[in-house]
Amino acid sequence: MGRTEAPRTRPTPGETEAALRSEDLERLLHAMPPTATLVGGQALAFWMARYGLVPVGAAGDAGITSDADLLGSAADARQLALRLQARLVLASGRVMTSLVGQVRMPVQGSALERNIDILHKLYDSGGLRKSSDFTGRAITRALLVEFEPGLRLRVLHPLDVLASRVHNAAGLLHDKGPHVLTQARWAIAVAEQALLRAVAQPTPGQRPGRLAQEVLRLATSAAGKCLYDEHGIEVFDAVPLPELTAADPGFNSQATAMKAAIQRCRG
Repeated sequence: MGRTEAPRTRPTPGETEAALRSEDLERLLHAMPPTATLVGGQALAFWMARYGLVPVGAAGDAGITSDADLLGSAADARQLALRLQARLVLASGRVMTSLVGQVRMPVQGSALERNIDILHKLYDSGGLRKSSDFTGRAITRALLVEFEPGLRLRVLHPLDVLASRVHNAAGLLHDKGPHVLTQARWAIAVAEQALLRAVAQPTPGQRPGRLAQEVLRLATSAAGKCLYDEHGIEVFDAVPLPELTAADPGFNSQATAMKAAIQRCRG
C-alpha cells in the first residue's frame, strides 16, 4: 500500500454546507443512477482507495473531498433526489453554468446541508469548447467498476481524473482554494498507478505508450505549464519512464522524445 505526500490543505465546504460522511457516500453510491458518472474528488478518492494510495494525515474521504460530483442529466438529478429523499435545486436555464442541479441533504438539528452536484460538463481551463470536448471524451472512456459485490457504477477514468484535477488547479484556484493543488498532486500519483498497471497488463485501449503521450500533452498544455511554473507541480511525474522502457525497449526513443519535449516546455 503506497503513501502519498501529507496534505497541506483540507477541503472546505461552502458556508451553508456540511461535509459528506462515509454513510452519506454509501447512500449516494447505492442511489446513483446507472446513467450518471462519478467525477471530481469522489472519483479521485475511489482510485486512491483502489490503488492503495493512503493520503497521510487525511481523515478518510473527508480529507480528500467534502462533497460529491456526478456527471449526468436533469433526469438523473431528479431520480437521485427521489431515492435519497433529498431536496433538489435545479439550475436556472437562463444562467450559463456547468451545473444541472444540486441534491441537498439536510443535517438534522442544523441549517447546514450536505451537497451533491450534478454536472452536464466537466471543466477545462481552455474554455467552453475544450470543456465540451473533454466531457465527451470522458463520458466515452468512463469505466464501469465494481464498488462492492453487486454494485457496479460508472466512474471517471484515472487519466481523466488527472486532467480534471489539473484544470481545476490551474483555473479555479481562487474560487475553490488551495486544496485543488493537493488534489492535483494526488491525481498524479493515481495516474502513475494506472500507467504501471497498463504496463503490467496492457490492453488495446490502455496501451502504456499512448497513455504516456496523453500525460505529456497535459503536462505541456497551458494548464500543466501553469502548475509547474506557479506551484512546482510536475504533471509528467505521472509517467513511470523506467518501467515503461523496461517493459518495452522500443519505447526508449519515444521516452527520449518525451523528455526533450518537457525540457523545451520547462526551459
